[in-house]
Amino acid sequence: MQYKSFYPDLPKVPESNVIHLLLDRPNQKEWPDYTLFVNATTGKKRSFREFIERARDGATALGSDTAQGGLGLRPENGDIVGILSENCLVRCIPSSLIDV
Repeated sequence: MQYKSFYPDLPKVPESNVIHLLLDRPNQKEWPDYTLFVNATTGKKRSFREFIERARDGATALGSDTAQGGLGLRPENGDIVGILSENCLVRCIPSSLIDV
């Protein structure tokens, strides 16, 4: 026996991209350009807009054709990029602590 809900079917959830959710919302254009990162060692600061600009530059480099100096990656070709990174602006682990 098959049971059917008395409620209507749920609406289709549109595909979403976390980058658009976090970094590309229309209301963010009104935000002040606040400091996003501070390097505790050097004191170098990076603002929210600098971060977004660097992220877009990286995406452009990954998706540009190889003839233009990019890597030519395309999602429609099944290309995926994964990033493994320390949580800081510069190398966080002192070389003296790395066991070679």
